[in-house]
Amino acid sequence: MKRRTLLLGCLSMPPAWMSARVSAAPAQAATSPAGKRVLAHYMVAWPRGGPNACIDDYIAEVRDAQQRGIDGFALNCGGWNRSEPLYRARVLTMYRAAEQFGNGFKLFVSADGKAQNELDDIVHTTAGLPAQLTVGGKPVVSSYALGGKDAAHCEALIAQAESLGAHFVPHFVPSTGEAEISDAVASEVANRCRAAQGYFYFGAAGAPDSLARSIEHLAGALKPAGKLFMAPVTPYYRGLASGTNYRAFETGGFSGMASEWLAAIRANVDWVQIVTWNDWAESTYVAPIGSNSRAQVYNPRFGALLSHTAYLDASRYFIEWFKRGAAPAITQDRFFYFYRLHPVGVGAMTGIGASVGAATAPRSRTPLTGQIHVTTFLAEPAILTIVQGGARTAHDLPAGVSEVAVPSIPGTPRFTLIRNGRTIAERKGEEPIRSNDLSGAFNYFSGSSASSQAGRG
Repeated sequence: MKRRTLLLGCLSMPPAWMSARVSAAPAQAATSPAGKRVLAHYMVAWPRGGPNACIDDYIAEVRDAQQRGIDGFALNCGGWNRSEPLYRARVLTMYRAAEQFGNGFKLFVSADGKAQNELDDIVHTTAGLPAQLTVGGKPVVSSYALGGKDAAHCEALIAQAESLGAHFVPHFVPSTGEAEISDAVASEVANRCRAAQGYFYFGAAGAPDSLARSIEHLAGALKPAGKLFMAPVTPYYRGLASGTNYRAFETGGFSGMASEWLAAIRANVDWVQIVTWNDWAESTYVAPIGSNSRAQVYNPRFGALLSHTAYLDASRYFIEWFKRGAAPAITQDRFFYFYRLHPVGVGAMTGIGASVGAATAPRSRTPLTGQIHVTTFLAEPAILTIVQGGARTAHDLPAGVSEVAVPSIPGTPRFTLIRNGRTIAERKGEEPIRSNDLSGAFNYFSGSSASSQAGRG
């Protein structure tokens, strides 16, 4: 991934996504009957409330999502009634939870793995439920990797969903796999979903600038074909060291997610799906974890998860922009910070044993940043100071959205916003940056000037 130009030290150069934002054409109002929606990919296998999550746990998750502008969950199910009946049972409980919010929050199933063998029961089970998302009276159904690598099986499943009366918006893997989607591949995708109502691009495993270009190319192919496009935005990706998918894609704090939001806005996509709400294994989660710092969620194998809530809260500006078709006015000064809990430079890694256990860095096409990243939303110009031990940097920032990055130093960072000589916001990082502790496992920690960690206590 090509590194974005960030504010280093006291330099004042806007990152690439901000420059693009200034020149972007205003998003058009939605013209499809589906309307503009922001959804989140929910892993039914791993509810925040644990293996025995009850309806109250799901209600709390729906509330956390709805309060931040999310309109519904796409319920990823790796099995269904015949293969793993627990999926179906949990889904029905989630539908009951969503019903408590009237028409304010909708659900639909995203069939993954063995669940794709039970599309008929999925549609028949959920179609008439009050919380089911519908378009034109048809129940929305989606998928992940429909048909696997078998294009003929994928086509047959699309035909089956159509025969069941579903508004089917599947994800399937194009012939080029996870590679960036070019115009030619986007045309292939549009051609393959002729019998479907649209396409969902999962797009978590990729560099932000590559994902942004893929969104642009897919929109250019799907819209002329009259197909709904559900585009992704993702906070950060890092697989588990204990698994076979131990890789990472650098996002530069919130900068990468912001560039994906901007791509979706500029392409005027129909729906956005945040990928993901709660994939604890790949670190793409944005769900509040019940702590401003770290918490163990669902299973000890995921380790101590670091708070990603700032990714969700910083996204609220872009969620409103996407839905309204114009950037909202900023009336509240806020900042959001993102950093790893240990230095990730080559020298630091060598000093603590890069080949031992959790200290082994994930595979990455670009170096992982050893920086503190701050995103500010300012109603008027202000000065941001970042103090780490005896080091202090000051940054004059304009009104609007700005990005700052400084090298991380062991210790606890402190962030202060100053306007006209008066402190208007101040925050000390909840987690220190360490020189010899890799318990953060190359994940990002995030926080904000006005933390809003709803969720489990």
